[in-house]
Amino acid sequence: MASSAQWELPSIPQATYESGDEADLASSRFSGDSTFHGSTSTPTRKFDSRSNPGQIARPVDQELSADDLMALWGKIGVQVVESAMGLFEKSKRSLVGDGSYAGFVKAVFSQVPDVQRVSGEGEDWGYLIYVQTASSVQRRIADILPGDVIAFWDAKLKGHKGLQTYSQTVGAGENGPLVGVVSEVESKKCKVRVWQANQHVGQQTVENVSYRLEDLKSGIVKVFRVMEA
Repeated sequence: MASSAQWELPSIPQATYESGDEADLASSRFSGDSTFHGSTSTPTRKFDSRSNPGQIARPVDQELSADDLMALWGKIGVQVVESAMGLFEKSKRSLVGDGSYAGFVKAVFSQVPDVQRVSGEGEDWGYLIYVQTASSVQRRIADILPGDVIAFWDAKLKGHKGLQTYSQTVGAGENGPLVGVVSEVESKKCKVRVWQANQHVGQQTVENVSYRLEDLKSGIVKVFRVMEA
């Protein structure tokens, strides 16, 4: 398990995105320029509650631009990172939330004053920016950034870590979808690190786990930009 105690917020990348079926994480780049590039408008959204994990949930009232999404991350996402990092450290000593995946994310949100409250059910984690089913990226309208919420449904990943072959299944069974907060992104390797509740009894109650999205063989991954209240 990698410690997040020395993790630093990345420089805010410039808001230059592409969307489409052929886009993928490998096109993501972090800018060395720490100047914010984006609008300061306050976006709003609503989701169609009839959607299911196999569908691409789109807001029914408004599409947010790349600048809107970057502004949202600069105002809310960075606070989500600070909250998650603090709870990760706290989890070394005590239980965070109710011990469930959703409970941890809700606990993170509870410490961010301006975050939009969520039910923690289905699609209700924020504005949908990324959808991947198996190896196919179906929606990508912004780079995945620390502080985004990531969710896995019946996701099977198989690939190589160093010289070793690995296989894992997450977001299946009685615990339901795996939901966590992105802590780091390695775009060249299509890899994200995630703060998530630890379901292993007797260990630290929040863990930091890496997932290589290009290794997704089946199931669904979605990423949400946390919304402002």
